[in-house]
Amino acid sequence: MSEYEWDRTTMAVVASALSGDSDGAVELLRPLSQRDVCHIAVRLAAMAADALIVAAQDTGGDREEALSQWQQCILQHETEYGGE
Repeated sequence: MSEYEWDRTTMAVVASALSGDSDGAVELLRPLSQRDVCHIAVRLAAMAADALIVAAQDTGGDREEALSQWQQCILQHETEYGGE
């Protein structure tokens, strides 16, 4: 799969997630090789990181603030779900 196709599929997965269609996102990923799915996962993580940094900057923060907020989200999730 080319870089263009990884980006195109990544954008389609995001669109599916935004529309609440997790089954559609799964169907987009199902026929792909593990390597391609890994590349798409990394692209999704990079997009999420960029969005978190922008959100932190909008409130006067920076990359460190975004990381701190993300760490808080992780801890809150672990507390709520207790490793389930």
